[in-house]
Amino acid sequence: MTEEDVTIEESGGFASNEENAQSTDYGWKDELNLAEFPIAALTDRVPDGQTTLVFEDKLERRDSEPIVRRLTIMGTPKHGLPTSLDDELLVGLIQLTKRRSNFDNPRVSFSRYELIELLGWPQSGQSYRRIEESLNRWVGVTLMYENAWWDNTAKSWVDENFHVLDNVTLYDRERRKTGKNSKSSSKGSKVPPKNERAPLPLSSFKWNEVIFQSFQSGNLKQLDLEFYLKLRLPTTKRMFRFLDKRFYRRTRLDFDLKTLACEHIGMSRSYPPTELKRRLKPALEELEQLGFLEPLTSEERYSYVSRGCWRIILIRGQASGVDSTPKTEPSELIELLTARGVTPKTSAELVTLHSAERIRTKLEVFDWLVKNGDKRVAKNPAGYLVASIRADYQAPGGFTSTEEKAKSTAQAKAAEKAKDADATRVKAESEETTRREVELKVQWDALDSGRREAILDAVKRENPGLRRFKKMLEPLCLVKLEALLVSGELQRFTSEQGQLFDKG
Repeated sequence: MTEEDVTIEESGGFASNEENAQSTDYGWKDELNLAEFPIAALTDRVPDGQTTLVFEDKLERRDSEPIVRRLTIMGTPKHGLPTSLDDELLVGLIQLTKRRSNFDNPRVSFSRYELIELLGWPQSGQSYRRIEESLNRWVGVTLMYENAWWDNTAKSWVDENFHVLDNVTLYDRERRKTGKNSKSSSKGSKVPPKNERAPLPLSSFKWNEVIFQSFQSGNLKQLDLEFYLKLRLPTTKRMFRFLDKRFYRRTRLDFDLKTLACEHIGMSRSYPPTELKRRLKPALEELEQLGFLEPLTSEERYSYVSRGCWRIILIRGQASGVDSTPKTEPSELIELLTARGVTPKTSAELVTLHSAERIRTKLEVFDWLVKNGDKRVAKNPAGYLVASIRADYQAPGGFTSTEEKAKSTAQAKAAEKAKDADATRVKAESEETTRREVELKVQWDALDSGRREAILDAVKRENPGLRRFKKMLEPLCLVKLEALLVSGELQRFTSEQGQLFDKG
């Protein structure tokens, strides 16, 4: 299934049912909109002067015109655009929000020590400074979604422009340490006993209303934070979050290469397909080694469509963080039907009432009609598919099933094999004839003149019309010689012929 085929509900808010029991769910989370498009550069540093990033794709919809989804990321001249580490820190902020209030309060108190521990960064001055820079950057960054922000309450794509964080309050760790251990600078003042001191405030940040409402509406998915933080490359982390969302109840994904690499991972649109493949390779290998993706050869991974256009195939591995137990045939058929727009309830009904063979045949016909732009599936594709199963529609003219194609191919291979066998047999027979002729010629030459004359005379009597055609008589003489040799009558025959000549 390609990214253009994903339905609105599947692409934007499929995990909402998963989150209905948030009050008892303390797992790590990811916000679905933030997993769909990159909101940061893949590098640790953005070129000087660049303050804008744009990503977009086209979303095909079943019952209406396709829409172009676009995300524009705008940084400030002072702090610039977010980088890969800023993206990682944002993932950490989501986990802190889950930990503090289970997404009940947009303002989250935290210590940088705790955040560093959560992300697995070194407890160093550089990490503390990096957090401060990143938080300031997220306050300044503006995200402009055009038909690209999924409103999980309205169940619709909407336009939204907002800052990720509304404000950040940071307490310097050195000042916190000084306030805890030193005396007041006022002469003569007394330091209150330790148990009477007011608790030192924590740093805090506040989410923008738009993104916080998305949290509260359940537009979230489970995130294997340990697996995410284990990944080495920014490209791998970005790919993992996007694919982890798209693998929901699927084992196989099919994307346009440039759309995936440039619009959902964040690579440059100026790269040709060969360069995109080269740059994706380390991330794909890392996800394969960790079991998130099934290893594929280059030929299996990529398929050529036209000049400059390639498809990329991704198959979920056993360590993908989702249920990977083998599905029964009914479950597979339900998934195949729902992937083509049939509701889960109707899919289950069809699988219960009709044979798997019929459903698979109609699915194959349906896919063939869609591929060929047939008008029968133009207006209501899912409705036609359901009706074709219920009424057992006959296959349209020009359609050849996979089974028939396989049978035809097998017959063609068998005919080709028989033809090859015949050619081999004829060649062998020809070679044997030639070899035998050579042997007979040697034996003919070894005969004395009397015997040769006897055989030749016999051949002339048997073929009176060929007496004057020497070249035609020679092979007949060899045939006669062979017959005499096989029967063992050569000696008697030549003696009789000699006697015949003497009487004459």
